[in-house]
Amino acid sequence: MKLLKTGIAGLDEVLNGGLPPKVLLLSGPPGSGMEVFARQVMYNQAKQAGVTYFVVEKTPSSVKEDMALYNWDVTALEATGFWKFKTLLKKDDVKKVVLEEIEKDRSIVFDSLSEVPFVREVDEAVAFLGMACRQNKGAVFHMFLLTEGMQDTKVEVAMQHSAEGVIVFNDNVKSDNIQRGIRVKKMNGSFAPPRRLPYSINKRGFVIETATRIT
Repeated sequence: MKLLKTGIAGLDEVLNGGLPPKVLLLSGPPGSGMEVFARQVMYNQAKQAGVTYFVVEKTPSSVKEDMALYNWDVTALEATGFWKFKTLLKKDDVKKVVLEEIEKDRSIVFDSLSEVPFVREVDEAVAFLGMACRQNKGAVFHMFLLTEGMQDTKVEVAMQHSAEGVIVFNDNVKSDNIQRGIRVKKMNGSFAPPRRLPYSINKRGFVIETATRIT
Protein backbone atom coordinates (compact mmCIF):
# COMPACT_ATOMS: atom_id res chain seq x y z
CA MET A 1 0.00 0.00 0.00
CA LYS A 2 1.36 3.39 -1.01
CA LEU A 3 1.74 5.83 1.87
CA LEU A 4 1.00 9.51 1.25
CA LYS A 5 3.33 12.12 2.70
CA THR A 6 1.83 14.59 5.16
CA GLY A 7 4.47 17.27 4.64
CA ILE A 8 4.65 17.81 8.41
CA ALA A 9 8.18 18.11 9.75
CA GLY A 10 9.15 15.00 11.72
CA LEU A 11 5.89 13.11 11.18
CA ASP A 12 6.49 11.26 7.92
CA GLU A 13 9.70 9.80 9.36
CA VAL A 14 7.86 8.49 12.43
CA LEU A 15 5.11 7.06 10.20
CA ASN A 16 7.66 5.28 8.00
CA GLY A 17 6.76 7.37 4.98
CA GLY A 18 3.35 8.92 5.58
CA LEU A 19 -0.33 8.10 6.08
CA PRO A 20 -2.20 5.29 4.30
CA PRO A 21 -5.15 6.21 2.03
CA LYS A 22 -7.80 5.55 4.67
CA VAL A 23 -10.75 7.20 6.41
CA LEU A 24 -9.12 8.93 9.38
CA LEU A 25 -10.81 10.23 12.52
CA LEU A 26 -9.05 13.18 14.17
CA SER A 27 -10.20 13.58 17.76
CA GLY A 28 -9.25 16.19 20.32
CA PRO A 29 -10.46 18.95 22.65
CA PRO A 30 -11.00 22.53 21.48
CA GLY A 31 -7.69 24.30 20.85
CA SER A 32 -5.68 21.09 20.48
CA GLY A 33 -4.60 21.95 16.94
CA MET A 34 -6.30 19.17 15.00
CA GLU A 35 -7.74 21.72 12.55
CA VAL A 36 -4.24 23.07 11.87
CA PHE A 37 -3.03 19.50 11.33
CA ALA A 38 -5.81 18.67 8.87
CA ARG A 39 -5.44 21.89 6.90
CA GLN A 40 -1.67 21.59 6.66
CA VAL A 41 -1.77 17.98 5.49
CA MET A 42 -4.52 18.66 2.98
CA TYR A 43 -2.83 21.81 1.67
CA ASN A 44 0.16 19.65 0.82
CA GLN A 45 -2.08 16.87 -0.53
CA ALA A 46 -3.99 19.26 -2.81
CA LYS A 47 -0.90 19.66 -4.97
CA GLN A 48 -1.30 16.00 -6.03
CA ALA A 49 -5.06 15.44 -5.80
CA GLY A 50 -8.23 17.44 -5.31
CA VAL A 51 -9.44 18.36 -1.83
CA THR A 52 -12.99 19.18 -0.74
CA TYR A 53 -13.26 20.94 2.62
CA PHE A 54 -16.68 20.63 4.26
CA VAL A 55 -17.72 23.22 6.83
CA VAL A 56 -20.82 23.16 9.02
CA GLU A 57 -20.78 26.08 11.48
CA LYS A 58 -17.59 27.70 10.20
CA THR A 59 -17.43 29.67 6.97
CA PRO A 60 -14.99 29.18 4.08
CA SER A 61 -13.70 32.72 4.59
CA SER A 62 -12.89 32.08 8.27
CA VAL A 63 -11.02 28.88 7.39
CA LYS A 64 -9.08 30.68 4.65
CA GLU A 65 -8.24 33.49 7.08
CA ASP A 66 -6.89 30.98 9.62
CA MET A 67 -4.87 29.20 6.93
CA ALA A 68 -3.38 32.50 5.78
CA LEU A 69 -1.66 32.80 9.18
CA TYR A 70 0.59 29.95 8.04
CA ASN A 71 0.91 31.14 4.43
CA TRP A 72 -1.38 28.40 3.13
CA ASP A 73 -3.11 30.33 0.38
CA VAL A 74 -5.63 28.15 -1.44
CA THR A 75 -6.80 30.85 -3.88
CA ALA A 76 -4.82 29.44 -6.82
CA LEU A 77 -5.88 25.90 -5.92
CA GLU A 78 -9.53 26.98 -5.89
CA ALA A 79 -9.13 28.51 -9.35
CA THR A 80 -7.90 25.20 -10.76
CA GLY A 81 -10.43 23.07 -8.86
CA PHE A 82 -7.82 21.35 -6.72
CA TRP A 83 -9.37 22.87 -3.59
CA LYS A 84 -13.00 23.65 -2.96
CA PHE A 85 -15.14 24.47 0.04
CA LYS A 86 -18.64 23.12 0.57
CA THR A 87 -20.90 24.58 3.24
CA LEU A 88 -23.33 22.00 4.60
CA LEU A 89 -26.81 23.37 5.27
CA LYS A 90 -29.63 21.90 7.35
CA LYS A 91 -31.56 20.98 4.21
CA ASP A 92 -28.62 19.04 2.73
CA ASP A 93 -28.43 15.27 2.67
CA VAL A 94 -25.04 15.28 4.38
CA LYS A 95 -24.24 11.63 3.81
CA LYS A 96 -25.08 11.79 0.10
CA VAL A 97 -23.07 14.97 -0.51
CA VAL A 98 -19.98 13.66 1.29
CA LEU A 99 -20.05 10.23 -0.33
CA GLU A 100 -20.33 11.84 -3.77
CA GLU A 101 -17.06 13.69 -3.18
CA ILE A 102 -15.33 10.52 -1.96
CA GLU A 103 -16.57 8.74 -5.09
CA LYS A 104 -14.69 11.33 -7.17
CA ASP A 105 -11.40 10.31 -5.52
CA ARG A 106 -11.07 13.70 -3.87
CA SER A 107 -9.62 13.92 -0.38
CA ILE A 108 -12.15 15.37 2.02
CA VAL A 109 -11.99 17.21 5.32
CA PHE A 110 -15.18 17.18 7.41
CA ASP A 111 -15.02 20.06 9.90
CA SER A 112 -16.60 18.89 12.04
CA LEU A 113 -18.66 15.82 12.84
CA SER A 114 -19.53 17.25 16.25
CA GLU A 115 -21.57 19.98 14.56
CA VAL A 116 -23.88 17.53 12.75
CA PRO A 117 -27.01 16.46 14.70
CA PHE A 118 -27.08 12.81 13.56
CA VAL A 119 -23.67 12.20 15.16
CA ARG A 120 -25.40 12.29 18.56
CA GLU A 121 -26.85 8.84 17.76
CA VAL A 122 -24.40 5.94 17.91
CA ASP A 123 -25.98 3.93 15.09
CA GLU A 124 -26.18 6.94 12.75
CA ALA A 125 -22.59 8.00 13.44
CA VAL A 126 -21.19 4.50 12.93
CA ALA A 127 -23.22 3.99 9.75
CA PHE A 128 -21.92 7.25 8.27
CA LEU A 129 -18.26 6.41 8.85
CA GLY A 130 -18.87 2.85 7.66
CA MET A 131 -20.30 4.13 4.37
CA ALA A 132 -17.32 6.44 3.93
CA CYS A 133 -14.90 3.54 4.47
CA ARG A 134 -16.73 1.38 1.92
CA GLN A 135 -16.86 4.21 -0.61
CA ASN A 136 -13.15 4.97 -0.29
CA LYS A 137 -11.21 3.48 -3.21
CA GLY A 138 -7.88 3.57 -1.43
CA ALA A 139 -6.23 6.29 -3.52
CA VAL A 140 -6.41 9.21 -1.06
CA PHE A 141 -7.06 9.72 2.64
CA HIS A 142 -9.98 11.54 4.24
CA MET A 143 -10.09 13.39 7.56
CA PHE A 144 -13.15 13.63 9.80
CA LEU A 145 -12.74 15.95 12.78
CA LEU A 146 -14.42 15.20 16.10
CA THR A 147 -14.36 17.57 19.09
CA GLU A 148 -14.13 15.60 22.31
CA GLY A 149 -16.85 16.25 24.87
CA MET A 150 -19.47 17.53 22.42
CA GLN A 151 -21.10 14.11 22.15
CA ASP A 152 -21.57 11.11 24.41
CA THR A 153 -18.45 9.07 25.18
CA LYS A 154 -20.14 5.98 23.68
CA VAL A 155 -20.42 7.82 20.35
CA GLU A 156 -16.76 8.80 20.43
CA VAL A 157 -15.63 5.23 21.16
CA ALA A 158 -17.93 3.80 18.49
CA MET A 159 -16.61 6.20 15.87
CA GLN A 160 -13.02 5.36 16.75
CA HIS A 161 -13.93 1.71 16.28
CA SER A 162 -15.51 2.37 12.86
CA ALA A 163 -12.80 4.60 11.40
CA GLU A 164 -9.86 3.02 9.57
CA GLY A 165 -7.42 5.27 11.37
CA VAL A 166 -7.59 7.31 14.58
CA ILE A 167 -5.31 10.17 15.58
CA VAL A 168 -5.92 11.62 19.05
CA PHE A 169 -4.74 15.12 19.99
CA ASN A 170 -4.34 16.34 23.56
CA ASP A 171 -2.84 19.21 25.51
CA ASN A 172 -1.88 19.68 29.13
CA VAL A 173 -0.81 22.74 31.08
CA LYS A 174 2.29 22.13 33.19
CA SER A 175 4.23 24.89 34.95
CA ASP A 176 2.36 27.49 32.87
CA ASN A 177 3.45 25.76 29.65
CA ILE A 178 1.16 23.98 27.21
CA GLN A 179 2.43 20.50 26.40
CA ARG A 180 0.78 19.05 23.32
CA GLY A 181 0.93 15.51 22.01
CA ILE A 182 -0.66 13.25 19.43
CA ARG A 183 -1.17 9.53 19.55
CA VAL A 184 -1.79 7.43 16.48
CA LYS A 185 -4.24 5.14 18.23
CA LYS A 186 -5.11 3.03 15.22
CA MET A 187 -4.00 2.87 11.59
CA ASN A 188 -5.19 0.09 9.30
CA GLY A 189 -2.66 -0.77 6.61
CA SER A 190 0.26 0.70 8.52
CA PHE A 191 2.12 0.48 11.81
CA ALA A 192 1.08 2.98 14.48
CA PRO A 193 3.98 4.58 16.40
CA PRO A 194 4.18 2.99 19.86
CA ARG A 195 4.47 6.30 21.69
CA ARG A 196 2.86 9.69 22.12
CA LEU A 197 4.42 12.30 19.84
CA PRO A 198 4.97 15.79 21.28
CA TYR A 199 4.24 18.64 18.91
CA SER A 200 4.18 22.40 18.71
CA ILE A 201 2.41 24.89 16.48
CA ASN A 202 4.34 27.87 15.16
CA LYS A 203 4.26 30.15 12.11
CA ARG A 204 5.15 27.15 9.93
CA GLY A 205 2.22 25.21 11.30
CA PHE A 206 2.26 21.81 12.95
CA VAL A 207 5.73 20.48 13.91
CA ILE A 208 6.62 17.19 15.59
CA GLU A 209 9.22 17.70 18.30
CA THR A 210 11.88 15.06 17.78
CA ALA A 211 14.07 16.01 20.73
CA THR A 212 13.19 14.67 24.17
CA ARG A 213 11.87 17.40 26.44
CA ILE A 214 14.01 17.99 29.53
CA THR A 215 12.05 18.83 32.68
